[in-house]
Amino acid sequence: MANRTTISTRSAKGADTRNRILIAARRVLAEEGSDRFTTRRVAELAGVSHGMCHYHFKDKRDLILALLVHARRDWVEPLEELVDGPGSAESRMRAVISWMAEPQTIDVMRVHQTLFVFALRDESVRERLAGEFSKWRAPFVKLFAEIGAEMGLEDLDAKSVGEAFAAAADALVQQQSLDPKLPTERMLSKMFDRIVGRDASRLAPKRPKASSQSARKRR
Repeated sequence: MANRTTISTRSAKGADTRNRILIAARRVLAEEGSDRFTTRRVAELAGVSHGMCHYHFKDKRDLILALLVHARRDWVEPLEELVDGPGSAESRMRAVISWMAEPQTIDVMRVHQTLFVFALRDESVRERLAGEFSKWRAPFVKLFAEIGAEMGLEDLDAKSVGEAFAAAADALVQQQSLDPKLPTERMLSKMFDRIVGRDASRLAPKRPKASSQSARKRR
């Protein structure tokens, strides 16, 4: 029993150390940039030895690959939680759009943008990041499939529309980080309304024609 407790304690400490290293790695990317991103600098910021950093991550690439998975908590996991949440499919989409429109912190955007730059330089990182983007698109595909069934939209291609909407939403979030005044929520809402056939201009009630008698009164 004592041996099991010791193993469990060591495992918990190892997991805690690994997480501290990942958090420190994010800080380096967010605050100091890719030029300062070394395993030695990350270890220093995490308060562990350089050897301990390499015990958990064999090299810089391994650390970057782990950061890609760690970054899911910023974008993929909150999205999945909203998509799998309560309410109608349409109400969940509205919630997703509102969440997407919330301003991202500069630190988060710096981390994600730097990881993207690393992906352009390294094939292994590129493949892992492509997989993470696939995880990002999947909830949108699922949600549009539910929306199609809920609204009776038999011709809705959930996969194509969902993936396109995911890509557009991601691009708008990045642009909003440069221009906070960008009306991301309004733009995504209009796009969604058009997709499901709820274009406001076509759905606005038509004004009744004035009778000839009322027309004469206005004259």
